[in-house]
Amino acid sequence: MEKYHANGKLLITSEYLVLKGALALAVPLNKGQSLTVTTSNEPGLNWRAETLEGLWFEVKFDEQLTILETTDYKKSENLQLMLRKAIEQNPFIQDKLNYSSVITQLEFDVNWGWGSSSTLLHLLEQWLEIDPYRLMDETIGGSGYDIACAAANQPIFYRRAKGQRPQITPTPFHPPFILQMGIVFLNKKQNSSTQVKSFLETASDNQDLIKKISALSQEFTTEHEIGSFMNLMKQHEKIIAKATGLKPVQELLFTDYKGAIKSLGAWGGDFALFLSEDSFTTNKQWFQSKGYPVVMPFEEVIINRQSHK
Repeated sequence: MEKYHANGKLLITSEYLVLKGALALAVPLNKGQSLTVTTSNEPGLNWRAETLEGLWFEVKFDEQLTILETTDYKKSENLQLMLRKAIEQNPFIQDKLNYSSVITQLEFDVNWGWGSSSTLLHLLEQWLEIDPYRLMDETIGGSGYDIACAAANQPIFYRRAKGQRPQITPTPFHPPFILQMGIVFLNKKQNSSTQVKSFLETASDNQDLIKKISALSQEFTTEHEIGSFMNLMKQHEKIIAKATGLKPVQELLFTDYKGAIKSLGAWGGDFALFLSEDSFTTNKQWFQSKGYPVVMPFEEVIINRQSHK
């Protein structure tokens, strides 16, 4: 039996503009996805994907990765494409896929956008020894920061220029007010592949905005004063609003919040980061009173092994 694990992710800065080569700050999460491989007595590949709620989908492939039977054709086709592209990178792995049974286990709610695809790419990297960034480029697309988080054990700076290898730099990120920071689920799962495609088709390469957002990413890790940090969050939202033509989440949903809120990842859904002078508990009660039940302390969801050094 072989077993592998990959971390989930949150993108703290440079959403959208990371696709244009901006420097981004991202954090790995302590929930992710695991993959277990055992030898099967039958030819082909059996694949069972599970979530916290139970079965996500199941598929049986023959030796050529033709779908024989499945509970979800679309998901199985996406997996089939990934595996076939992996074989193109390394033809020898076809033998690994034969007479094999795979179970993947997602450790977070499938609607949360914490990286079900990126964790899978890193799991395939570990199991099949392929390049996950090339595999991403040939299948789902994206910047790849989430793949970097899948393997990281502390916050990272991430940058990837078009057609180049990513630059990944571990960075300390543990502001003194971290216990007041939290994340709130906005109850709308965003399709990040669709959002990425849309942004790349419509946005121009605005070097001025890319420079500004890259500088802010660095400031996020060095600012230790709570009021100034909240200002950074607000500045960041203005820049991304300008780049995308979208309305900031605080303006859209939380105009009466006494603090700062910024989107994490695709705007309009998934999670937002919040911070105010109030305690986390006070903020949690406030968001829950507004009809947003899923509110978590930021420090408790991230992996930050270097945080106190």
